[in-house]
Amino acid sequence: MLTIQRIFPTAVILAACTAAAAQWSDDPQVNTLVSGGETGCVVTHAAGTPDGHVWVAWYDSGSGYDIRLQRLDHQGEALFDPPVLISDQELSWVQDFDLACDAAGRAVVAWAGSSYIGALLVNHAGDVVWSHEFAGGSGAFLGSAQVCGTSDGDVVVGWLQDEPSYFQRVTPSGGIAWLSERVIDAGGTTAVSDLQPTPDGGVVASFVHYLTFTGPKRLKAQRLSVLGTPLWGSEPVDVFTSGSLQFGAYPEFISDGSGGGVFSWYETSPLMARVQWVDGAGSPRWGSSGAAVTTESAMVHVAPAAALDDATGDVTVYWIRQNATQSTAGVQANRFDQDGTPQWGGAGTQVVAPSPGSVLDLQAGMLGDLATGMWISDASLGGSRVVGAALDPAGTMQWGAAPTVLGSGGGTRQDLSIARAITRASGQGIAVWSDNRDAASRVYAQNVNADGTLGGGPACLADLSGDGQVGTDDVLAIIGMWGPCGGCPEDLSGDGIVGADDLLEVLSQWGPC
Repeated sequence: MLTIQRIFPTAVILAACTAAAAQWSDDPQVNTLVSGGETGCVVTHAAGTPDGHVWVAWYDSGSGYDIRLQRLDHQGEALFDPPVLISDQELSWVQDFDLACDAAGRAVVAWAGSSYIGALLVNHAGDVVWSHEFAGGSGAFLGSAQVCGTSDGDVVVGWLQDEPSYFQRVTPSGGIAWLSERVIDAGGTTAVSDLQPTPDGGVVASFVHYLTFTGPKRLKAQRLSVLGTPLWGSEPVDVFTSGSLQFGAYPEFISDGSGGGVFSWYETSPLMARVQWVDGAGSPRWGSSGAAVTTESAMVHVAPAAALDDATGDVTVYWIRQNATQSTAGVQANRFDQDGTPQWGGAGTQVVAPSPGSVLDLQAGMLGDLATGMWISDASLGGSRVVGAALDPAGTMQWGAAPTVLGSGGGTRQDLSIARAITRASGQGIAVWSDNRDAASRVYAQNVNADGTLGGGPACLADLSGDGQVGTDDVLAIIGMWGPCGGCPEDLSGDGIVGADDLLEVLSQWGPC
């Protein structure tokens, strides 16, 4: 293993924007421009921070596939001009990469370079705090780079190296925590698919596993301790034991906050979406192969996206519902209690009826007690829109009978991602995508409020006490946390420090709210 640590500042100029320009738009044809002057932007990722900001990363293909990073504040202002250059690769090909936040709300990115796995951490000001290269000089095939911020402030990086997956842990200052990389090998190919944190500072990793290239692809999972010790046995546990993933699918999963996770995927024969909950001890809770999202067999059910309601423990799954020839597409949803029992009937509830065209990049997340789904609706080539819907616990549509439109107008939209960490007090979700509305393929973002409306920054962010009033208690809260405090609610400016900027924000919002 070759590990190279580089600590260097990245020059960043804060964009000078007026207050009006900083506000989220209420017009779906006028979205927040994230990428600035950069063009040829594809493959977006988004990650929400505890203070209501959103990190956005993407590939800029203008001169090879380079990774760039931007930060949006809670009002929708892009803070870096130009965006931070993460990796100047000048590659003519591309693999997916990964973006997450550490415990302080700083951005961590992992990617596959031409002959190494790269990972770095960027602070709130856009400076690179540390950067590492893993597996350089190994001569192995490298891919499937994943990254995760742990609950105790470290970062875990995972990647595929030939057939097994490797993991390394990095401290907040950039130190390597494990003397040797941890290797997970279940025989055949064991490719890491996602990483999520556990409350004890460890991580859960999911894997796509197969013995032969043409053989069935299964989903497995393993929990690693702070020391990198596998906690679920010598080999990863099976998330499902029959059927096969779609070729090329690498599903994400959701941490359950107790050391386990909620997994969703679809099998190929028949094309059916499924969901499974693996608890903190590594035991599947919903049978050996999870629960089918619907009892309907006349239609095709693919591309599920799940959201976990922390308050009730219920899981809502959105999926794409198609006819047998897959020439029509709609969106369906169902809710499962902690025992895996469907709550909205065996078939689930219809969100959008199937119609000619495509549903792409379906995503799901919680917005308060609402389970939201967002996707790209492509009724005809060149006429795509970004849309979203919200369902309450009873399965009732809350944003009207038709989905809310977040992005529309000329051009084709692609590569949708959402910030799954909904902002603390603002009650808004953030969608990010790329489109060619100006024939240049740039990255755009749009908020949606809990009532389904667009625009309007989060109200009363400075009401730290939650009493509906910005006043003395909130000033005292700022003073009580004065100093370095990245990611805490009192860091209203999102710069990692509770100080004068945050006090001024409280004063500017003084009064009832």
